[in-house]
Amino acid sequence: NSPDILRYLWGRYSATAGDRAAFLEPTAERLEMEKKIDRCGFYLQVWVYYHTLDDKKLIQHAWGCDNPSIPVWQRWAIRFLYPLLRVLMRRVFRISDAACEKAVAGVEELLTEVETLLGDGRSSLLGGNVTNYVDITFAAISGLWLQPKGYGAGKADHVRLEREQVPMKMRQEIEGWIERYPLVVKLIERLYREERDITDRT
Repeated sequence: NSPDILRYLWGRYSATAGDRAAFLEPTAERLEMEKKIDRCGFYLQVWVYYHTLDDKKLIQHAWGCDNPSIPVWQRWAIRFLYPLLRVLMRRVFRISDAACEKAVAGVEELLTEVETLLGDGRSSLLGGNVTNYVDITFAAISGLWLQPKGYGAGKADHVRLEREQVPMKMRQEIEGWIERYPLVVKLIERLYREERDITDRT
């Protein structure tokens, strides 16, 4: 429900924070890009589960079984319920070869669009050099495949899927995206490097 959260934040701060809240304004152009990014987020979920759901150890790691901050009973529950969760996730996301192919195509469609937009030297997806919530949303969603330095702000260290851990096909797709979309990668890495501390925004 991130769009609902963003609309709440805009309503909460637009009248009191003035220009400092401008990056949250839901303009028509931003809302349109937001829809594309949200759709890409779903495609990335399909893509991740397609490649990892049958690898019990890997997916349990991603679900937090190796995370000491999660209560022990919850970690054991995940292990015990893995067969059921695996079936449920397959049904919810309709995991199949065709679904993954569609997901990859959908992800690459957005990455291609963003790479093209960034080709004119802009620092923000929709033009100009001022970061707004669309840029941050795109970087957050894309962090799922790129796993840049700073991803999760240290809180995801025990659930990260390092590139050498994931299945070969998944790794090849990641490396292909990195090679084909260098401006996208540069944007994501910059935002994770520069935008982690937003305490001065509002």
